Amino acid sequence: MNIMPSTIPKDFDKYFFNRKQDIAKINAYLSMLEKDIPNQFLITGYRGVGKTFLLRKILKDQDKKFLTAYIDLSNIFAREISNLTEEEVMKELLLTFKNSISKDKTIYEQIKNNIAIFLKQLKIKDYDFNSNADIFDIPLPIIKNNYNKLSKFVMELPQKIVDSSDEIKGFIIVIDEFQLLGTIKSPEAFFWLIRSYSQQQFNVSYIFTGSVSKTSEVTEMLNGQTGAFGGRMIQIDIEPFSREETKRYVDERSNNVKFSDKGFNQFYLCTKGIPIYINTLCSILPANSVCDENIILENIKLNIDHIALMWIYVWGRLNANEREIVILLNENNGANWTTLKNSLPYSTPTISKYLDSLSNKGIVDYDFNKKYVISDNMLKTWLSIKKEQNGRYPL
Repeated sequence: MNIMPSTIPKDFDKYFFNRKQDIAKINAYLSMLEKDIPNQFLITGYRGVGKTFLLRKILKDQDKKFLTAYIDLSNIFAREISNLTEEEVMKELLLTFKNSISKDKTIYEQIKNNIAIFLKQLKIKDYDFNSNADIFDIPLPIIKNNYNKLSKFVMELPQKIVDSSDEIKGFIIVIDEFQLLGTIKSPEAFFWLIRSYSQQQFNVSYIFTGSVSKTSEVTEMLNGQTGAFGGRMIQIDIEPFSREETKRYVDERSNNVKFSDKGFNQFYLCTKGIPIYINTLCSILPANSVCDENIILENIKLNIDHIALMWIYVWGRLNANEREIVILLNENNGANWTTLKNSLPYSTPTISKYLDSLSNKGIVDYDFNKKYVISDNMLKTWLSIKKEQNGRYPL
């Protein structure tokens, strides 16, 4: 029985499909680390399109000469009960660097002494210490009043690790769900901090990725013309599968799901070639029978909570004001600024604040018709079906 997973599986290679061009392009830029040319990346794309899966596979397949580190800011965000701080991000990076080094005992021993000496340069009196966390047998600090010293140490550490070993040629660091950095106290300062150190390092590449609008405030802060990187990051948008790729993917990986011509047209119209929707919808469609457009629509309506599961989580984290704006956009199939201003009981700055927040979360886009629209059709479908079934929108 074939399985099309709706979460990232342990066996990347078994379930990975296509993306050869994206992999080749990103790896070509990363390979330049060996020549002391560090590229910095911003990887964007629709929620569920497979950005994390792609980058995790790229990290997994790197040659041993490149150390890799991956942090998911949503884990910290949840752990800290939505109170993400610069200090917690730095601590997570430090722990991740330790895990990366520890994968190879030979390399670990080679650089241990050099890095341990560097770590001991932190003045103990500036910190409280937690004996449950350590790197190279030295306890990690709980930040009290010296964030500047800790951030300098963490930002300098990757290059120092590379410089401490002849076998290591570069360090690749992925920061997933980077849009959550927009919730910290001073996101612009944090992005400028990373940029200032990355400019001085020749063997460290940062890859920022997240489900966020290309025109969002947090994207502008990171890589806009007036942002920290000033448009100099390599920005790659991971596209959904084309119709042909979707057909081939379903034929090769599904449990013998078949379509009539109109059925496949409806299937592609609903999924938009986004892998998570392809996988979840295929998992509920009848196998060994031909699905027409009516079967597709009926199964979506009956199983919308399963298909749109990730949006249920996102919706639950929106505040009442954000939900009101999304509902307005759904009712009107998008809205321009004048409509929003006339329809919402909020001041102009308040509307702007919530639109920025929704854009940073990849929920709202500003389209070429100068209208604010819901960025994902499956979110619109979920909202409309729940309204039809329950007589009201989800709370």
